[in-house]
Amino acid sequence: MGLFGCADGFSQRVYAPSSVLSTGNWAKIAVTKEGVYKIDANTLGGLGLGSGSIASSAIRIYGNGGAMLPEGNSAPRPDDLVENAILVEDGGDAVFSGSDFLVFYAAGPHQWVKDSLNKRFSHVKNLYSDTAYYYISIGGTGKRIQTQATLGQATVQVDSYNERYFYEKDLVNLLASGKEWLGEEFSSSASTKSFSVDWPNRILTSPVQVSVKLAGRSIGAASKFNLQLNGQALNPVNIAAVSGYFLDATATEGSLQQSVIASQTGLSLGLQFQPAAAGAVGWLNWFEMHGRSKLILLPNIPLFFRDWESVSANAIAQFQISNANANTQIWDISQPLQPQKMNTVLSGTDLSFSQVSNSLREFVAFDKTNLPSPILLGKVNNQNLHQTGPADLLIITHTSLVAEAKRLAAFHEQQDGYKSVVATTDQIYQEFASGIPDPTSLRDFVKMYFDKAASASSRPRFLLLFGTGSYDYQYRAAGNINLVPTYQTVQSFDPLISHTSDDFFGLLDNSDDINFVAPAGLLDLGIGRIPARNPAEAATMVNKIIHYHDPVSMGGWRNQAVFIADDKDGNLHLSDAESLNVAVNNTNSRFNQEKIYLDAYPLVSGNGGGRYPAVNEAIVNAVFNGKLIVNYSGHGNYLRLSEEAVISATEVKRFNNPDKLPLFITASCDFAPYDDPSKQSLGSSLLLDNANGAIALMTTTRVVFAYSNRIMNDNYLRIALKPSPSGQYLTLGEAVMAAKNETYQSFGDVFNNRKFTLLGDPAMRLAFPKNQVQLTSINGQAPTGKDSLQALGKYQINGKITDGTGTILSNFQGEVETILYDKAQSVKTLGNDLASPVTSFQVQNSILFKGRATVKNGLFQLNLILPKDINYQPGKGRFSFYATDSKKDASGADTNYIIAGLAPALTDNRGPEIKAWLNDTTFKNGGLTHENPVLLMDLVDSSGINVSGAGIGHDITAVIDENERNVLVLNGYYSSQLDNYQRGRVRYQLPTMTPGKHQIRLKAWDLANNSSEALLDFEVAKQEKAVIQKLMNYPNPFSDKTTISFEHNQPNTDLPVEVGIFATNGQLVKTIRKTVFTAGTRNCEIQWDGRDENGQKLKKAIYIYRVVITLGEQKFVSAGQMILY
Repeated sequence: MGLFGCADGFSQRVYAPSSVLSTGNWAKIAVTKEGVYKIDANTLGGLGLGSGSIASSAIRIYGNGGAMLPEGNSAPRPDDLVENAILVEDGGDAVFSGSDFLVFYAAGPHQWVKDSLNKRFSHVKNLYSDTAYYYISIGGTGKRIQTQATLGQATVQVDSYNERYFYEKDLVNLLASGKEWLGEEFSSSASTKSFSVDWPNRILTSPVQVSVKLAGRSIGAASKFNLQLNGQALNPVNIAAVSGYFLDATATEGSLQQSVIASQTGLSLGLQFQPAAAGAVGWLNWFEMHGRSKLILLPNIPLFFRDWESVSANAIAQFQISNANANTQIWDISQPLQPQKMNTVLSGTDLSFSQVSNSLREFVAFDKTNLPSPILLGKVNNQNLHQTGPADLLIITHTSLVAEAKRLAAFHEQQDGYKSVVATTDQIYQEFASGIPDPTSLRDFVKMYFDKAASASSRPRFLLLFGTGSYDYQYRAAGNINLVPTYQTVQSFDPLISHTSDDFFGLLDNSDDINFVAPAGLLDLGIGRIPARNPAEAATMVNKIIHYHDPVSMGGWRNQAVFIADDKDGNLHLSDAESLNVAVNNTNSRFNQEKIYLDAYPLVSGNGGGRYPAVNEAIVNAVFNGKLIVNYSGHGNYLRLSEEAVISATEVKRFNNPDKLPLFITASCDFAPYDDPSKQSLGSSLLLDNANGAIALMTTTRVVFAYSNRIMNDNYLRIALKPSPSGQYLTLGEAVMAAKNETYQSFGDVFNNRKFTLLGDPAMRLAFPKNQVQLTSINGQAPTGKDSLQALGKYQINGKITDGTGTILSNFQGEVETILYDKAQSVKTLGNDLASPVTSFQVQNSILFKGRATVKNGLFQLNLILPKDINYQPGKGRFSFYATDSKKDASGADTNYIIAGLAPALTDNRGPEIKAWLNDTTFKNGGLTHENPVLLMDLVDSSGINVSGAGIGHDITAVIDENERNVLVLNGYYSSQLDNYQRGRVRYQLPTMTPGKHQIRLKAWDLANNSSEALLDFEVAKQEKAVIQKLMNYPNPFSDKTTISFEHNQPNTDLPVEVGIFATNGQLVKTIRKTVFTAGTRNCEIQWDGRDENGQKLKKAIYIYRVVITLGEQKFVSAGQMILY
C-alpha cells in the first residue's frame, strides 16, 4: 500500500494555516506492526484525556501511517497530521464510558509497494523507525468509518488471496555510510543458517515465489550462496569478487527470484555460504516469499488479504471467508487513513462480501471484540510550527540543545537583526512525519517556509542543523548519537558514491530530488551544521561564535590566510595551492598569504614514518599568531592531515587562539565524518573541544578527489572573499551555497561536491573588515607607482580609514597596524619524494617593518626606518594595514612602492635590550611552566628592530637547550609598540617541551645590524598533573595584609584555589576560596588581611597556610608559614 499516493488531497503542496496540534488536549500512541487496534474508555482516561462521560462523537485519531516520506519534492505527502476514520462502539448512548471501545486501523512502519503491471509486491522497510505513531484528541466531531454503498451482482468469486512475507534484519552497515544495512553474517566458520516461515492455509499446489538478496566480500575470487527451500535446492547465487582496494566497492550483491512448489505448509529457507577466498564474508540482506493462501480466519488473528487474480476492468469480486463469526468485520483499507466497512453476509461460519475490483484492493478481516491495544506514550504538548511567521534563520535542534540554540538565535537577532525560528526535531516529526524521526520531515518543514513566503526576499536565508547526526538512525552502533538526523545516499558499498549530505535539506524547488543528479538541483539557502553531541559542546560553540564577534577578537589576524600543501603526487597539491593563491589575490588583494608547503621543509625519518616537525611548529604558530583562513590541500583523514600528520590531535591540543579563530578549509578526504559515532574526528575536535581551534570548517565527510576539490575550493574562495560595493561579505552559508551551485552548474562531479559540508553557523560572516585603509603619502608625497624606499631610510607614512565608497570615517578613533613586506622572492622545494621534482614558488614574507600607530578622526601617521638587510634587487614591496577602533575595523594593502638602494648609514653601535618571560610578565627566571609555554620577548632599540630575515644570521632567534640544529626564527611574531617603532614584543608558541629544566638563548638585531643576546631558564612539569612550586607570601612578616603567591603549571585555566590558614595548634582560623583564571604560571592574586572568618583581627603569631588546587578528582597541596605582627 502506498500511503501517500491514495488520497487526492495530498497531490499538491497546500499548507494548513495552523497545525491541529495547536489547540486541545493530545496524547500519543504507537504500534510496531500493521494491525487493527482497540482502545477502551479506561485506557482513554489513563492517557489524561478525560474520564467519566466523554461524548463519543468527539473522539478523534490522527496519524499519517508509518511509511517513510518520499525524498523527491514533487511526490505527494500529507501536510500536518491527518484525521483517520475510526469505529466507536458506545452502546448507542453517544457517551464513551464503561465497557465502550473504539477500533482503528494502523498501518505499521513498513510498507508493501505494488507493481500493478507485473502483479507483484516489494517490501520497503522503514529505515528510521520500527514504530508508527498516532495521536488522540477530544473535541469537535470525529471522522467515522463509513459503510460501503450497495453494489451490483458479483462477476468473480474469490476464496483465496495473495499472501506475502518478508524478513529483514538491519544489523551492520559496512561503510558506516548510506542507507543499505545487512543482516546475518556468514563465514567459513559459520556458513549455514536457516529461516522458518509459518504459513498456515497456504495452497500447497500453488508455487511459492522466493526473492532473496545477499551480499558478500570476497577479495580476488567470487564466492557463492547455495539455497534450499524445505530441502529442495534453489538456484545458487554468485557473489562477484572485490579487489580489496580501498576506493573500490567493499562488497557486492547477488539476488535470486525463483518459483517453486513446496508440499509442506511451513517453509524453511536454508542458506549456505561457500567462500572462495580466505577471510571471505557473506550476509543476508533480506528475503521475501509470495504465494496463494485460502481465505480462512485464524482465532484472534486479523487476516490481511488482497487478490491479484480478481482484478479486471468493471469487475465486482465476491470474497468468501471461512471461520468467521457475528463479530467479524471486513474493512477495505486500500486508503489506509479512510478505511471503509464492507457489507457482509454471514452464513454459519462463512462470511461473504463484494467489492469493486477494477484495481487491487487491500482488506482486513477481524473480530472487533478481540483486538490488541496500542502502546500508550502519554500526553503531547500543544505546538504550531505551521503558524510561525517569516524567518531569515531556521534552527533545527534537539530538545537537549534547545537552550543553546535559542541563545544563538537571540544573538543573531541582536547582532544582525535576523528573524529566527528554533524548532526541535520532535516538533517537526510530529507535524510533518506523524512522529516518525524521518529526515525528510526536516526538509519538508524548511520547504514550508520556502513555499509560504510572500516573495523571494522573504524566504529563509539560512538553515542551521544544531546537533550531530548519524548514519545509524535506530541506534544499533555502539555509542550512537543521532540528535539531528542526516541524509544518507541509497548506496552503502561504494566509498566513492556513498555519503551524507546536508544539501538535501536545501533542495527546495518542486522539481528537486537529491536522488537524481542529471541535472543536479541547486541549493536555495545557506546550510550549516554544528555537530554538538551534548549541551556542553553546544555551549562551547555558541560561546565561540559570540566571542568571535566581540571587539576583543579584533586584530591584524583578520588580514591573514595560510595555505598548506601536501607533498608527493607530482607536486599536485602544491600546484592546487598556488592556483588558490592566485584566485585569492585576484579576488581580494588585501589578504596576506602565508605558504606552508610540506616539500619546502626537511623530511625527518622516524619509527612512525616520515615527519615534518618544522611544519607542525609552523602550523601551530600560524594558528597561534592568527589566521582568518587556514586552507589545506592534500591527503588526510579523520585523524590527521597528510601522511606525515602535520595536523593531528597533538597539534589541535596545542592550539591556543581563543581570540583568533580561523575558518578551516580542508580539501582532503573525510576530515569530519561527524555522522560516524565510532570516529572522534579532528574536524569535530577543532570546533567543539574548547575555546580554541576553529570557528567553522568547510570540509569533507567522505573520500574525495583532488581535482574536484580544487574546483570547489577555488569557487568558494572567489565567492566568499569578494565584497559587495558597500564592502559587505556573504555569510558562511551563503558563500557555500553559491560555491556549490556554481560547481554544480559548471562541473559534473556532483557526488564530490555534496561531500563538502559547512560545519559551523551559516548565518555568520567571516571577520574580514568591510572598511578600508588607504596609504595617502610617504614623506608628504602621494604614491605614483614609481616611488622607492631605501634601506636605512627614515619615512613618515600617512593614511586614512574609509568606508566601501571611499568616504573618510571621521568618527574612527583607534589604531592601525602596518606591515611592510620586502619584495616577493623565490623558494625551492626540496624534492623529498622522487615523484615530486624540485620546483619553485613565490613568497612575500620578509617583514621590513611591523608597527602600530594611533588613528584620530580617521587619519593616521607613523614613522619607520627600513633595515639595512633588504633584498637590494629592485622590486615592489607590499604595505599591509589593519585598523580598529574597538567597534569596527578596516584593512588595506598598497603595492605602489619599489624597495631598492641604501640611504646614509645610521650612527648606532648598541644592540637591542632584551627582556623575556614565559606565558606572562609575572614569570620569574628559572620558574615553573607546563609543556606548551608561550615565549614573550620585549625588545627595545633606538634604531628599531630588524625582522627582515634578508641578512644571513640577522634574525630574531631562540635556541632551546643549545640545540643549534633547530634554531627558531621569530621575525614574523614581532610587533612594535603603539606609536613607537623602537619598542616591540615577540609572542611565540614554543614547541612541546619535555619535563625538567631548560634554557632558551635569545638573540635580536637592530636595523643597523647590532645584536644582543639573553638567557631564559625554566622548569617544565606535565600539565596533566598540577604542580605547586615557590610558594611564598609577601611581605612576611606583615601587619596589615599579605599576598600569597606561587608558581604552577596550569596556564589558561580556571584554577580552583583554596587557602587554609591555621594557628600553630592546628586550629583552622580562615579559609579563602577563589577561582583564578591563569594566563601565566605565576599567581599573585590571593590576599589575606590577618582576620578570621568573623572579620576579627587575629593576634600576633606565626600562622601556617596551606594552598590546595583541585583538578577533577585530584588535589594538589603545598604549605608555608607567615608571621603576623
